[in-house]
Amino acid sequence: MSLPSANPAHLDTTNLHELFRDLVDFPSVSQQEGPLADAVEAVLREITDLQVDRIGNSVVARTDMGRPERVLIAGHLDTVPIVDNLPSHVHTVDGEEYLVGRGTCDMKGGVAVALYLASHLHEPNRDLTFVFYEAEEIAAEHNGLGKIAAARPDLLHA
Repeated sequence: MSLPSANPAHLDTTNLHELFRDLVDFPSVSQQEGPLADAVEAVLREITDLQVDRIGNSVVARTDMGRPERVLIAGHLDTVPIVDNLPSHVHTVDGEEYLVGRGTCDMKGGVAVALYLASHLHEPNRDLTFVFYEAEEIAAEHNGLGKIAAARPDLLHA
């Protein structure tokens, strides 16, 4: 599998496992999340049920169905620096397959699930907010969740 280029290919949300691997293989070291944020934003903007906002390299997508409750699902896009762990590979232990690569444990699996849900849940029984934010792995002053809270706290009400 080749790594995404500076002009990322479309992320395919039809298969959760492949989406997870594509996200893991997409370099997004802290403060270099822009291309991944672009790809996530592109997927979310194709979903007609969502209102999408971008603040820096953080993307917020929300349903507005008038439900009495709202659930917020958040995950960070960045990873710590890459150390010979891209591209990912599958490692088998006791007959079980595990994906190994930067971000597999923190937190590209969660990002994959959230992006998959955003793409597939068209009639949720609660309104949903999906937050994909930058710079969780470094100093709080850079944290995208904090920047969203400062610029648009209304986006985080749930």
